[in-house]
Amino acid sequence: MNMRYQISRQHGLTIIELMISMTIGLLIMAGLVTMFVNSSTAQRELARSSSRLENGRFAMDAITQDLHHAGYYGQYAANSVPTTAQDPCAISTIAALKSAAGFPIQAYPAASTTTRPDLSATTCATIQSNILSTANLNPGSDVFVIRRAHTTTLAVGSVAATNELYIQANPNTIDYQFGSGGTVTATSKIDGSTAATIQNALRTGAAEIRKFHVHIYFVAPCSRPYGGGNVCTGATDDDGSPIPTLKRLELGVTSGTTAYTLVPIAEGIEYLQVSYGLDTTPSTVNAATGSKGDGVPDSTDHDPNIAEHAAIVNAQVSVLARNNEKTTGYSDTKTYQVGTLSVGPLNDSYKRHVFDSLIRMTNLSSRREIP
Repeated sequence: MNMRYQISRQHGLTIIELMISMTIGLLIMAGLVTMFVNSSTAQRELARSSSRLENGRFAMDAITQDLHHAGYYGQYAANSVPTTAQDPCAISTIAALKSAAGFPIQAYPAASTTTRPDLSATTCATIQSNILSTANLNPGSDVFVIRRAHTTTLAVGSVAATNELYIQANPNTIDYQFGSGGTVTATSKIDGSTAATIQNALRTGAAEIRKFHVHIYFVAPCSRPYGGGNVCTGATDDDGSPIPTLKRLELGVTSGTTAYTLVPIAEGIEYLQVSYGLDTTPSTVNAATGSKGDGVPDSTDHDPNIAEHAAIVNAQVSVLARNNEKTTGYSDTKTYQVGTLSVGPLNDSYKRHVFDSLIRMTNLSSRREIP
């Protein structure tokens, strides 16, 4: 028997089928768009958080390395601390720089979240077009000065840069000199003349020569001031969104003149607080260095007086870092303990993180240890 099969072919879509297909397609598209938006938002937030953590860690690393070397003056160990405060911005004479070197660390604290360090007894507010003026210091953040020698020596045959500050030291004597473009020899001073008294304690010839560093750390209200320059101007800085930034002034030479150079360290640093560990007992004196104590802190002070500066052996550093950009829909209701300060709630759209580190000042504490 022959059987015939009739094949039915569809020649079009009904309006209902078309609408169902379009609806399903739109739902799929909406899901893809939502997933893309959420992924992009999460990626941007991850980038902000990574930047915040990186900036905070970099700031702490820079401060930590400097504090570890505070008071390193080559072979010289008998550091004498002055009985009066020194001006860290008086850099034109050897006498002023040599006297200030007695303070390997010098503290200018901020007492509250709304106050700024008091630098009125210094000339710092007038250097580099008011770079350390009140307007250019973020409220609540300390200013501190670190002084130390470079960890590598100036090689024989090198030229000591004109007006760069150098030291030449053996265990008992230290000499501060400005470079004058002279070539360093195995028996010379920084300026090329014969080193008659600064002899090396370990080998024949002159003592080693090292560049001398003075670093002044502070937090500025912005990263890039409007219109250029080094002093923040207000709400127009950083393209309309000022970013508080950790910066430091570095002693060096500019256009042949001894001067400070501004170096930005890390953006997003809102608060910087430093408390200092003081070694005040026992009264036993290390005969080699003349320092009293045992190298172990007996108390902590955020605002050490002049006499207490001589007893500083460690530092508790606290940094509050924030995102450079706001997070939509987020409100920061947290309270942060930054050193001696309780910060917040700030109720804005920036996410934040506190970094803390206890740093032993190796050179300062070891000079107080009794063999």
